[in-house]
Amino acid sequence: MILLAHQRILAALVAPAMLYLAGMAIPARAQQAPKADPSPLAPGDLKRPIFDTQTPVYDTAGTQAKSAGTVVAEVDGRAVTLGDVGDAIRALPANVAGLPFADLYPGVLGRLIEQQALAIRAQRSGLDEDPVVRRKMKAASEQILANEFLTREIGGTITEAALLDRYNKDFAGKPGPEEVHLRVIMVPSETVAKDIVAELRAGADFAALAKRSSLDPTASSGGDAGFTTLDKLTPEAGAVAFSMQPGQFTAYPVRSGGNWFILKVEARRQEPAPPFNAMREQLRQDMLREGVADRVRAAMADVTVREYDVTGKEDDASASGAGERALR
Repeated sequence: MILLAHQRILAALVAPAMLYLAGMAIPARAQQAPKADPSPLAPGDLKRPIFDTQTPVYDTAGTQAKSAGTVVAEVDGRAVTLGDVGDAIRALPANVAGLPFADLYPGVLGRLIEQQALAIRAQRSGLDEDPVVRRKMKAASEQILANEFLTREIGGTITEAALLDRYNKDFAGKPGPEEVHLRVIMVPSETVAKDIVAELRAGADFAALAKRSSLDPTASSGGDAGFTTLDKLTPEAGAVAFSMQPGQFTAYPVRSGGNWFILKVEARRQEPAPPFNAMREQLRQDMLREGVADRVRAAMADVTVREYDVTGKEDDASASGAGERALR
């Protein structure tokens, strides 16, 4: 494949609304027929208006925390909570984590149960006392704390107004990225690729050749990869694809990722600026990354650092250089 997958550097701050809704217990009134109240149109007490126009007050304090603590499974008495499921979902790749909660829940819960069973087996064998394992557990714990601190510390400063200002500065009124509508034929050798290029020059149909010879997943659709931007292609394929005009195909095969490609551009277009809602999360991630350096410098300036060589001897310049290191 010539399309590249993208990973986010920092996990986004996701509102726990899904966990709140999913964790709500069935109200008692759904299990037992409610006692009928008088109709609001009944005469009743004429000292008060028939329709109460006061703003209702709902006591939701602690509901979210209670929901996250709901036990959804036990493994040898060890609880797996709804909060554990939510944390695991948020740790998934964004394109997966965005799927409906009902679709993700069974698989994620099953994985957490299996993980708990394996952890129990590991502890019974004494693996949690192994020095190497303990070091790794300590490192993982500290990494989680550091990441969570950065996410909360920086995320708390990113307001909707700041996001909108950033959008207006970087995207509003500007054209979106250029895109090409691409067809692809992927073959395992240069010889086969050159033969296909020769057939195209002789007038053969690109889609028909893709269905016949391409090993790319797009073969069944005649090699149609749809519209794509430069950043979603490998450097080799992107440089060639964006140098061609509609109707052109590659004069020579393109080698990329161990395979050979023949590319054809069906169309080019310039998309308008994406809407704010489509860019909000990307903008948030960008602002999170930009805030990391300042927080690291502040943390380093607040601690005393001493460094030692591999024999355990302290570097004479270690302590005195800690402040300078924090300011780099």
